[in-house]
Amino acid sequence: MPAIHSIEIKPVTFKLKSPFVTAGGSKTETHNVQITITLEDGTRGLSEASSSIAMPNESQENMMKALKSLVPELRGKLIENYRELVATSWRLQSLHPTAAAAMECAILDAYARILKQPLAEFLGGKSLEVETDLTFSLQSPANLLKLAKDAGRKGFHRLKVKLGGTKPLEDLERLQAIHQGAPRAALVADGNQGFNLSQAVDFVHRLRRTQIPLVFFEQPFRKHDLRAMRFLRQRTHIPVFADEAVVSAADAVRVFEAEAADGVNIKVAKSGLLGALDIIHIAQRFKKRLAIGCMEESKVGLAASVHLACGTGVFEWVDLDSVYLLEPSAHRGGFHVKGPKYSVKGIGPGTGL
Repeated sequence: MPAIHSIEIKPVTFKLKSPFVTAGGSKTETHNVQITITLEDGTRGLSEASSSIAMPNESQENMMKALKSLVPELRGKLIENYRELVATSWRLQSLHPTAAAAMECAILDAYARILKQPLAEFLGGKSLEVETDLTFSLQSPANLLKLAKDAGRKGFHRLKVKLGGTKPLEDLERLQAIHQGAPRAALVADGNQGFNLSQAVDFVHRLRRTQIPLVFFEQPFRKHDLRAMRFLRQRTHIPVFADEAVVSAADAVRVFEAEAADGVNIKVAKSGLLGALDIIHIAQRFKKRLAIGCMEESKVGLAASVHLACGTGVFEWVDLDSVYLLEPSAHRGGFHVKGPKYSVKGIGPGTGL
């Protein structure tokens, strides 16, 4: 098999269709980094690292530095040793998981192309299609009502909303507006670490009285506060999912052993593809539920996550909607988009970008 000939690291910026607001901050554009690995025979692997409000250390500048430092360590190495290359990336840039994960995705994309195999097939080949939700950022109930109606018209059956945390009554009004606009849609609430325990309990009790069904409540507390997560899931009726609290398989073991979550939202940008497979294994061993999410990646960055979701076929909730939040990019391939449905049928080899 060929060796890695060159690695191109390029900054890219995408405007968001509307400001994206969470309990952690807001942004109107995302500053990302794209990677192109070229092998000696001309085969390429593509990926993208996304900046995120939830991971402020992963700025475009920091990701560029981290990725550039990996180039001399990987160049000239045989692509067949992909596990060793991935391990090197994570060992040297463990403090920049989004950068390490993006390099891993480019490596595995190139390797799957050498095998002439779609990445989804390489990752299990369980299915060819998944259905994503649509995420609403922290907005007024009036705006959310309009957005929910519009999402329903476009065929979305699953909706996710960012909550503020500090004012439980306002968060309840947000969910009521979405439920009114799309009464048949399944709903998920994302606390983005913005709640304290009393606020979360107040919100859940108010929610119960409204009889609005919630599939799960994602990461309401600071990521290290497993005690609050355990208390909430044991004393209320709402399933609690971890997000920022789980980056690695070791994190997943710690969270599940503490009985702090009913499930986990896996993100390739946090854990990489192989790390995601490890977390899936841990969750299944603990009989926990699985969701998959994304940052603000363009199609280049999102493709690996779509292939993971299709390839494994294990996720009950798919939150891979960044292509709907960003202005369209010029890249083609990766996956087919039809409303909320993503398909990798006929895509490949690799991610097919």
